[in-house]
Amino acid sequence: MARPKSRAEAIISSSEPYVGTKEAAALLGVSVSTIQKMVEAGTLRAWKTQGGHRRVAESDVAILKRSGMASPGGDAHGKRVVLIVENNATMVKAYAKAAAEWGERIDVSFAGDAAAALLAIAQRRPDIVITDLAMEPFDGFHLIKTLRGSPELRNTRILVVTGLTDTEIKARGGLDEATLCYYKPLSFQRLAGYIDGFLQAVYRGPDQTRRIVS
Repeated sequence: MARPKSRAEAIISSSEPYVGTKEAAALLGVSVSTIQKMVEAGTLRAWKTQGGHRRVAESDVAILKRSGMASPGGDAHGKRVVLIVENNATMVKAYAKAAAEWGERIDVSFAGDAAAALLAIAQRRPDIVITDLAMEPFDGFHLIKTLRGSPELRNTRILVVTGLTDTEIKARGGLDEATLCYYKPLSFQRLAGYIDGFLQAVYRGPDQTRRIVS
């Protein structure tokens, strides 16, 4: 009597298209190691061939690409990267204290103005940029304009935290619809909720009932 097929074997024998890890990484604009982390987390369904090569479900890659859940960012250890752009030392300390409660899946770095932020982004692309607006010599408006003008960075999640009023912001050209704005004094509880919501969207994946990793 023939041995029943495992769930992984059933998928392999089906007509469902698949891609290799390198191709998946290229399609999503991330590293191969990030793809491997997403597989281990169950965000992407995958299996291994008899030769030990990992194959990823093409439909899962397509879903993530459309949703933006796998936008460039994250590091080799699967952590999501948050860049905080703030020049006030008291606020930096407050952010650092709050970030300690966000969990091990978040890696936080700091920059003092837009110029320093752009240098940091060139070295490691963040998942989220949290920025003040009133900074010298290069302010948050300059940073947002630069990011939105870049084909590779225009979809970066940006959260503005500012002491400026709506009138002052509009006088400087306003903010685009994709940029979320919180006003000072900042509720760090609200910020923690924003970070938690982001993590749930990233790590939940397209369909929890369709995980197969071998």
